[in-house]
Amino acid sequence: MTTSPSQQKAEPMVAIQLLSACRILVINGKGGSGKTTVSTNLATWLAKRGETTVLVDTDPQASASHWLKSRPENLPKIFGVKIEPNSRITRSFQWRAPKSTRWLITDSAPGLADNALNDMVQNHDLIIVPVLPSDIDIRASARFIGELLLTQTMRQKRRPIAVVANRVKQHTNAWERLQKFLLSLNIPYPATLRDTQFYVKAYSEGRGIADYHQQSHERDRNDWDLILRWLDAQMEKSLWPDIENSSTGVLESSNAS
Repeated sequence: MTTSPSQQKAEPMVAIQLLSACRILVINGKGGSGKTTVSTNLATWLAKRGETTVLVDTDPQASASHWLKSRPENLPKIFGVKIEPNSRITRSFQWRAPKSTRWLITDSAPGLADNALNDMVQNHDLIIVPVLPSDIDIRASARFIGELLLTQTMRQKRRPIAVVANRVKQHTNAWERLQKFLLSLNIPYPATLRDTQFYVKAYSEGRGIADYHQQSHERDRNDWDLILRWLDAQMEKSLWPDIENSSTGVLESSNAS
């Protein structure tokens, strides 16, 4: 497990099950869906609120951990935890975070199934599934979401789940097919993230879209505002506002057709 030494000394570490925090799982069974993009950007937005934010990296590629090492010290702090699958340290001991944690985001490894998938879901409160607009990704994501909803944990107590369309080029055939797929799920998809080099640049600099204030990034900041509104709505146990239907293309019209 890799953590930030300065923050670790500042306060005790506790098991994530004992945290008074919102634990968010970013997951898809297929690799390359943009889990790290969503995880790192979500962490930057939540850290910007001034609340203790933890980014857990369970992916063997360690992309989120590499991003965190590049993060400038003058930006809002994000506490990093790297889960080492082959470590001699037990997984339960690795899955710890500062006691003051308010937001915990897990960048999950791809390919989880059966008990491993169920255990991962069990330790989180909300689930976000990034999906790419390609036929291969759509089919793979459909299968994975089906498996996710059938896990024992989700059948016993369903966690709120949302889909985020990633690297989207709107007004293309691939985008139209992705829209139809998302509407068929009857699962919220609060926003779409466009295909832009801004995310590539942000990753290389250890930043998120929230860390850029230029006018050129406004459209992308607005996309994240929709995702954060969905997130806050779940935390407050309130109804998802009308923007769910307006941003998804209106589920009702899909059902009617």
